[in-house]
Amino acid sequence: MLLNEKAILVSPIIKKWNPRKVDKALRDAVASEYGVQSKVLSTSKKLVALNENVFSRIETVDKRIRNHCFYSIGQGCTGFCVPYDYKGKHLLPTELADSFKARFNEYADERERLVKQVVDSWDDIVEGAKNELKDLFDAEDYPTKEEIASKYECRYIQESLPAQAYVSDIEDPRHGVSESDVVEVQSRTKSDVELATETATRNVSVLLTHLTDCLKNDKTFRDNSFDKVKNAIESFSAWNFNNNPDLAEVSNILTDAVSTIDNADVLRKDSTKVDEFVEASDKASDILNNLDGVI
Repeated sequence: MLLNEKAILVSPIIKKWNPRKVDKALRDAVASEYGVQSKVLSTSKKLVALNENVFSRIETVDKRIRNHCFYSIGQGCTGFCVPYDYKGKHLLPTELADSFKARFNEYADERERLVKQVVDSWDDIVEGAKNELKDLFDAEDYPTKEEIASKYECRYIQESLPAQAYVSDIEDPRHGVSESDVVEVQSRTKSDVELATETATRNVSVLLTHLTDCLKNDKTFRDNSFDKVKNAIESFSAWNFNNNPDLAEVSNILTDAVSTIDNADVLRKDSTKVDEFVEASDKASDILNNLDGVI
């Protein structure tokens, strides 16, 4: 079975107008007033201070798109992907594609409503800035009402992975080469995909380790610590591209472990559930720690 039937690549395209601008003239004026060199200063002005709330909300939505759609690794991140090439492309299992698209579209729709709010009130926004900034106001800092909408974009590019067999199926076609040369060739071929899937595996292990450490040592933990573990477990099987039996076992162990735990409070109140979850997590972690990656 081909890898490109199990995963796709997605790249976010998120653009917006920046409501802040460096003002070199203001910088030079401040430097002159205080008798310092301008190179030690950096001054910027808020172009829409009176209407900053709507622009801040757009920035918040953009952050949520990244953290809750694309990024699954890192504090506060609950997305569906892992980095593929660290140049903007993310690896997304096809099993999670529908959930990814639904969440992305929800945020994109929210963003579109906010952008429409900006466009509809653009003339008033610019007029308010003119009154507030007074002599610092520069009309050239502002796009026209016709231009402002084009400054915003929110979509993603979807690409297929190169048509190739699973890494474990790849054989070096040459004869008379050393085993080390074959390994080196295969490692170059599999590096991007395997590194990405290893990241997904490691993420589950890290989340489990943190939560079980809190439970074993009676430490306080946030609701989100359990929620992230549960979300990661629910999507974990999607990363088992090659039907690895060890990873299938990990998925089954962890899925069973959280199936009777509705929320973090259950782990805070039921010591039996805690013991069962810790035992299952330790068993799963032992398996994961002996694996090089998902593939």
